[in-house]
Amino acid sequence: MRLLLSADIFPPESGGPATYAVELANGLVAKGVSVTIVSLNPDSDRSALHKKVNLFRVSTRFKPLRYAHFMALLLWYGWKSDVIYAMGPVNVGLPAWWATQVLNFFELRNIFLKQWLKNFVSNVHAKKKFVVKVVGDYAWEQGQVRGIVKDPIDDFQKKQYTGKIGWLQKIERKVVGSADCVIVPSTYLAGMVKGWGAPQGKIEVIYNAVDCKDVRGAVKLATEKWIVSVGRLVPWKGMKTLIEIIPEILEKFPNARLKIIGDGPEMDNLKKCVEDLKLQEVVDLLGNLSHEEALRYIKSADVFILNSGYEGLSHVLLEASYFRVPLYASKSGGNVEVVRDDHLFEYNHKAQIKEHIIHALLSPPETDPQTILLQSEGSLLGACMSREMMIDDTKKILESVCAS
Repeated sequence: MRLLLSADIFPPESGGPATYAVELANGLVAKGVSVTIVSLNPDSDRSALHKKVNLFRVSTRFKPLRYAHFMALLLWYGWKSDVIYAMGPVNVGLPAWWATQVLNFFELRNIFLKQWLKNFVSNVHAKKKFVVKVVGDYAWEQGQVRGIVKDPIDDFQKKQYTGKIGWLQKIERKVVGSADCVIVPSTYLAGMVKGWGAPQGKIEVIYNAVDCKDVRGAVKLATEKWIVSVGRLVPWKGMKTLIEIIPEILEKFPNARLKIIGDGPEMDNLKKCVEDLKLQEVVDLLGNLSHEEALRYIKSADVFILNSGYEGLSHVLLEASYFRVPLYASKSGGNVEVVRDDHLFEYNHKAQIKEHIIHALLSPPETDPQTILLQSEGSLLGACMSREMMIDDTKKILESVCAS
């Protein structure tokens, strides 16, 4: 099997999608799969890639030329691939789907051209397969960031918008509906893409791997109590709510400190909120940190909070559990597949969040906070933490798609 990965977010960019692309490529190459990556990020860094992984990136940031170059790369390297796997349905999914359609047109419908091309390209195979990974609703996210969409993500699924958001909705539905397979990291997202028109038999749930490693905790005063949260600073991550409840937390715990790790379009709004509440000495907006540095803060936390209006499947919850940190999360998206009900709260519900934080700071840590994670039959804990399982499952599914 020869695989072409169509990537949008790629190192040195941080985050789960960038990490996933590298881990998947390296893992598949180690199992004998030929992997080529075409990246939409002109700064893509191959330093973490296996030497046998081929990486090609666009050469410009100018949007029209960037996408034209990206499409040309997909077509050129797609000729010699059996399957194109897009890391998202819009920015890279739509061009990857178009490339697959063009390649299949010339290979399956124009017999004369196909035979002529084979004289020059000896290893071209007919019927390219197209697979897409969906980790969220890009249309909803863009609508939230632009202030166009106010609906929660589940309500958004029931509506058809107009304008740019409406076009993004149509693109997502067209791409997943046309794919030979749609891979998602949670059953919550499986239900979402089914609603977009993806056939049930073409949806595969593969839980992402989380490769936790032990690190030194971040340095903190023994008297301080750290409340830590990690996430991209976008409206639905609920960071402003965490800041707004800190004055009430301080009444009971004067040495409480809120550490927020991440960056994004909400940074300026959060800084203003901190200033308005005069919490400059209490709330630290740490910005983007390296993965290891973020883990150090998580390890030193007295309680970890994820107040998100939407999550596909949160890596950071599993990482917090690995370090035996008491954690609480909103009843949103894939969180309910990972965390016990008594450690969940309603998104942005200040009273519930405050109650959980105070309980965690007053109580001694649980003997084994990993029991906070669901471990029933079909448990996510082992699956999510196993890179080997993720690589094997992905390889089997891609091979099955190629063989069909």
